[in-house]
Amino acid sequence: MRGISILGKTVFIETARKLRYEAGWVAVHTDRDPKPILLRADELDCVVMDGRAAFVSTRVLDELASRGCSVIFTDGRHLPASVLLSLNGTIDSTGKVLSQVSWGAWPKKMLWKRVVEAKLTNQSSVLAGAGMGCDAKLLRDLVKEVKAGDSTGREAAGARRYFRSLFGEEFVRERHLGPINQALDYGYSILLSHTAVRIASTGYLNQIGIHHRSMTNPFNLACDLMEPFRPLVDRKVELEGPKELSTEVKRLMVSTLADRISYGGGSYRVSDAIGLWVESCMRVMEGRADVDALDVPEMP
Repeated sequence: MRGISILGKTVFIETARKLRYEAGWVAVHTDRDPKPILLRADELDCVVMDGRAAFVSTRVLDELASRGCSVIFTDGRHLPASVLLSLNGTIDSTGKVLSQVSWGAWPKKMLWKRVVEAKLTNQSSVLAGAGMGCDAKLLRDLVKEVKAGDSTGREAAGARRYFRSLFGEEFVRERHLGPINQALDYGYSILLSHTAVRIASTGYLNQIGIHHRSMTNPFNLACDLMEPFRPLVDRKVELEGPKELSTEVKRLMVSTLADRISYGGGSYRVSDAIGLWVESCMRVMEGRADVDALDVPEMP
């Protein structure tokens, strides 16, 4: 379908005139087809609106938000700029927020340690898959050195080696700098948005993280918990080698949510694995699960 890409439970809408809700379906009207394209609302996990020309009914937004579907809007440059977050998380959301404010320093440091270990492990897998065995081993060795709160900076040390190995010694990881960085930014924004929606659905605030604590970042917790999934985007960008942030590249980045990833002994869509991961991490912070026994996302 021209203008609409259906990627598992994720939909990338490039050109649409109007979106409306109709008895359990999202009707997408385009200028190219007199008949609307019908998408079953219950089967949607993420909708990316690429562009600002479409009229979207409030009923559509309400129905998608109530189903926990993340709806991502782009700006004039066609870059992810905002996400629809439901205010109806759980019935005990106030209690959860009060407990979140008083999360202890040690549990946060131990969970962040587990997050960094998972991220480094997945980065190592990406390098190994790209034929960079020596650097992959270097990152695997760093995993063993991660301390509580990553006090020795193993994440940063791994990132310096990782990105240069993957994209060349001259590569500098900087937002919006060249097509490689632009593709990474786009893919990371999709992961961040979906993670933020999953956190909101559990009743917790995205603003209060376990490691990130920027006063200007409304998604500190999502930034924390998305980290192990970043290598999925890195691998796609390395394989694609984009020369520009084209529609095809953006569609490829969005499709990350429809990819498969190993989690807890099973294989899940990334969009589903993010939800399971968020719930598990919140159980750790609630004191209902052991961080050392926490299942982590693993590259397939």
